[in-house]
Amino acid sequence: MRERQADVHELTDLELYVYDAVASVDTDGRALDEIDVIQIAAETGRDREEVRRALDRLVELNHLRSRSAGYVLGPHDWAP
Repeated sequence: MRERQADVHELTDLELYVYDAVASVDTDGRALDEIDVIQIAAETGRDREEVRRALDRLVELNHLRSRSAGYVLGPHDWAP
């Protein structure tokens, strides 16, 4: 069974911001790490736990992958 991917319209503003942050660092060849989580929290005025919940939801929705080095983009069907 194929995992469900939420339409971008189903994501919160924070989830979209977090996804964009992961995409930005992933294109540089690295994973979003703890320092990035702290930075996102500061930039958005949210606490780290809210950012982590957004990351976890994006993983659950198959938009991101969690790796030992941090978070990277999940499978997608659009051009880079």
